[in-house]
Amino acid sequence: MLIIGVILAIAGTGSLIYGITQNNNVSSQLYSILSNGSSNPGTIFIVIGIIAIVIGLILIIMGMKNKAA
Repeated sequence: MLIIGVILAIAGTGSLIYGITQNNNVSSQLYSILSNGSSNPGTIFIVIGIIAIVIGLILIIMGMKNKAA
């Protein structure tokens, strides 16, 4: 689980960075989504990146606990 978590965290970081480079900035994207429901294509990469990072961190923590036990 530890290795899969690390891979997910790295892939999520890459996706997040790519998504941010496609947008002007995150706050303007959030404003665009909330005001009219549309966004440019980089937003999906930001969302996927955040989800992958969170899942990766959870798997890393679970893997470290299993290794310690």
